[in-house]
Amino acid sequence: MAKFVKIATPLFEKEHCCGQHGAREAVLTELRETMRKLSKTGLDLLVLSEGVEAIGMSMDEAESIEKPGEFLKLYMDFARAEKCHVAGSLKLKDKGRFYNAIVFIDDRGTPIGSYRKTFLTAGEIDQLLSPGKGAVVVDTKIGRLGGAICFDLNFSELRAEYAKLRPDIMVFASMFHGGFVQSAWALECRSFFVSALPFHGGGILDPLGAPLGITDCYNKVAKAEINLDRVVVHLDFNRQKFDDIERKYGKEVRIQIPPNLGPAIIYSNAKNRSAMDIVREFGLELIDDYFSRMRKKNNNKR
Repeated sequence: MAKFVKIATPLFEKEHCCGQHGAREAVLTELRETMRKLSKTGLDLLVLSEGVEAIGMSMDEAESIEKPGEFLKLYMDFARAEKCHVAGSLKLKDKGRFYNAIVFIDDRGTPIGSYRKTFLTAGEIDQLLSPGKGAVVVDTKIGRLGGAICFDLNFSELRAEYAKLRPDIMVFASMFHGGFVQSAWALECRSFFVSALPFHGGGILDPLGAPLGITDCYNKVAKAEINLDRVVVHLDFNRQKFDDIERKYGKEVRIQIPPNLGPAIIYSNAKNRSAMDIVREFGLELIDDYFSRMRKKNNNKR
């Protein structure tokens, strides 16, 4: 059944404040203004850049879930007031250790989990930050959320962990873009990918890596409404059935075929029929089942 989620990810504009007096207050001011502009716009998920933690917080200003400071309280208050989930960047203190983290907050304003950066940079290790222990997926009303932070994007073993966990939405809080690697994460994890960055080009990608909403010189907040009721299939042995599916269900189904890749995303827009119902009805084969079948057939022929 259709499950629509409205997402916003704003451009972080205070990178130039790094190391300057008043950086903390500048970042807090930007956050408050961003949240004011996004208030009452019907958001389901707000994703914020790693710049908040990197520019706005010193080690001495790290916050804990048990004793929220200004940043975490700001996230919690916004989530509660807007009935919106927040993925907020934070220097997190826990059991005497310090982490570069994404804290996930539900629509009641309650922290429900955190992802801690698995692969720190040399500079972060010198700051005495501790690395996290790998992939984290948090179940929420709007779907399964996973997290990655900046340098993490370079490590295929972390991506492979998430590919097994199958999050609905990967949240990427960062101070670097990552280029086409963002799309590789979306494609391999079969998930929507949401990046929050300090420069143009952050935004929302679909599960095949295609942009749905991107920040640019005209647009400081990337927004998109996504439908989580989707499946990914390969065109092989499935494509000839797409016309019949569209004839039967019309606007209650959407089939997205990106250029050059070979797979398609099938979305169900119906209230009483899921994308998996369509797969079963028309005898479609999911892309991962197809790849597994081909691996087996090839291995048997070697």
